[in-house]
Amino acid sequence: MKIPGVQWPEKGWAWVLLLAAAGLVAGRANAATVSAAELAQQKKQVVNVIVINFDPILKTRGNQPLHACMKWFDPWKLTDTMVEAARTTSHGFVEYRIAEKIEYDGFPVFRDGFTYTEETFLEMWEKDRKKANRGMTSFRWLFERFNLPALLEKHQATEIWLWGAPYFQWDELHWKTPGDRIPYQTENPWFYRPYDIPDVGKTIWIMGWNYERGEGEMLESYGHRIESVLSLTLGRGQWDPKGNPSNVWNQFTRVDKDFPGEAEVGSIHFAPNSLRDYDWSNMTEVWTYADDWLTYPDLPRRKKKLNAETGGWKGITAHHRWWMTRLPHRPGITDGFFNNWWQYIVNYDAAIKALPPPGATFEKARRAMYANP
Repeated sequence: MKIPGVQWPEKGWAWVLLLAAAGLVAGRANAATVSAAELAQQKKQVVNVIVINFDPILKTRGNQPLHACMKWFDPWKLTDTMVEAARTTSHGFVEYRIAEKIEYDGFPVFRDGFTYTEETFLEMWEKDRKKANRGMTSFRWLFERFNLPALLEKHQATEIWLWGAPYFQWDELHWKTPGDRIPYQTENPWFYRPYDIPDVGKTIWIMGWNYERGEGEMLESYGHRIESVLSLTLGRGQWDPKGNPSNVWNQFTRVDKDFPGEAEVGSIHFAPNSLRDYDWSNMTEVWTYADDWLTYPDLPRRKKKLNAETGGWKGITAHHRWWMTRLPHRPGITDGFFNNWWQYIVNYDAAIKALPPPGATFEKARRAMYANP
């Protein structure tokens, strides 16, 4: 599906509200109810995705797409890699299916109405990047421009993946729940990032990727998504391994610098032996229980002395795949949560409906990355 340059749709925003009132927006009463017992044994989750590639054709550069002109990565190859990586690291559970591909010959519109032209973008990128607009892409515009409520309904999709260039100004991840309700309140606004995403009656994830970067950075963005949703479910609104060490999510993310000799898997920024953010190639050996998590909830407590090379996490891409592979994925329920944490990552609505997290209030998020007024 190809869409020409930036323009506002003829129909106003009110049509989305009419669709919702008429029951045409996806993800409500017509969704099949699945029991906790069924989800606890589920072997595969199909997730339909709409991918939008913002890749303007540069008239002054031989009619090349922006990514090709700049010799950046091919967004469609990266999309295929993400599909494969999710399937592999989830042990076959996540089956992403690209329901619609949209090639967009234009630039995104920001919340203040700004949009680049070919001339202004190239001048900024090649001459003075301090002139870049620091606003943010308007998700309200995005939903109107691409008729996304209808596409989400048509494809029964729950995810939108965006590709674009530096300074297209979206976040690594964004997600919107019905009514902005979350299981537990949190003091960390980065866990829930709805911005100005319209409410379509079901949880929607929007991944914001940059084709200047490669597989490692793509997986890192996805890893932050994982950290966000698991902090708001398993973490009960908190992520503080030192402050709440008994919580299973906090336990999973322990590293040696905070728990000498007792490292677990770590986080997307920290391998078990990392001393600082992004220190994924550290060759210092530490004791870690990381491989225990491959059999969670059975944690045999067998420590191994590993470094980046022997542990298999050396470098950004290897680390992120290694880390995602150790997310618990087995069947069953423990302490009121699914043993398969991927249920929360890609099947959030069904998971929290079938098995509400213990003590969850599902009130509107008080601290979140909402859009500026």
